[in-house]
Amino acid sequence: MDNKTSGSFNINGDTMKYFLIYSVAYFGDTLMTNSLCLNLKKIYPNCYIVYIVNKNFYDVAINLEGVNEVWIYDKHGEHKGLNGIFSFIKKYKGKYKFDSAFVTFAPLRGVLISKILGAEKIYTEYKSTICRPFISNKNTNFKNYIHIQDRIAYLGELYSKKPFEILKIKYNIPKNAIQYVDENLLFNIKKPFVILNPITKNKIKDFKKELITDLVTLIDKDGYIPIMTGIGQESNDYYNSLPELTKNKLLNFSNKTTIPQLAALLKRSSLLISADTGTAHLALATNTPLIDIFYRNEEFRLKRWAPKSIYNAKSVTHKKALDSIYIWEKGKEIIKRRFYENL
Repeated sequence: MDNKTSGSFNINGDTMKYFLIYSVAYFGDTLMTNSLCLNLKKIYPNCYIVYIVNKNFYDVAINLEGVNEVWIYDKHGEHKGLNGIFSFIKKYKGKYKFDSAFVTFAPLRGVLISKILGAEKIYTEYKSTICRPFISNKNTNFKNYIHIQDRIAYLGELYSKKPFEILKIKYNIPKNAIQYVDENLLFNIKKPFVILNPITKNKIKDFKKELITDLVTLIDKDGYIPIMTGIGQESNDYYNSLPELTKNKLLNFSNKTTIPQLAALLKRSSLLISADTGTAHLALATNTPLIDIFYRNEEFRLKRWAPKSIYNAKSVTHKKALDSIYIWEKGKEIIKRRFYENL
């Protein structure tokens, strides 16, 4: 049967559904959307999931568990503006007939694209006046779900009418990424290592220099190799501004990995201590022990973005986020927890 038919049958005679996920936001947002993919696959094991993603994060979406196909949306280039939207639609319109679309982030554009691509139903938590005529959950109240992972997974429940499960997001690391990391970055490293990611998009969230200096000393003293990761010239500038004694102990892997290679590096590590939420979410998706640093003690933001209790992770906030001894002690607890889980 033609794959353009909604509710077609697969080789086993089971009804097959086609779902479209639209999320052209940032690194961590893309990873969090996997909670929806996993729930859809659990309820509809034979479903086919197409993911529309921001060009920069193709390598994120294509390796998420449950995603079958990825379409790149280059919102700052090829698909910018109305002409770009029409170009995108022209390329993909008619390829599949989607039983439902789920739109997260940039809702107006996502809802309109989903509608023109032929989605039978559309679910989103954003209900602007322009979007309302096209969405299937006009009167849904999300007040019972604060965490971003839950809010996204709930969209699938609205379609299936079956309660969503809180599942660990999963990023499947390509074998060539693991091989690259082992052969090019870790070939001479014989001790366990801890990754520090001190740089964010917002400088006020970056690790204070005193904090990373003290953490490097503590990590090194306990027999681990501290490794710094990050992207952009800012990351190298940050590293170069550190005291020589700190740099002598801290390996700088900034700008040395792609996203899949960073995932492989995280998987090989004992722990990630991160100020960057995107990298923190990648740690969750690779089952890497995590200390997630939040300098601001904003209760709502923490409830929305901090790692859920299903993960081997700890959020450190406010004044504790400046306490290197506290951070490292909590880190060692999490490392030990993974050790016992693997026995």
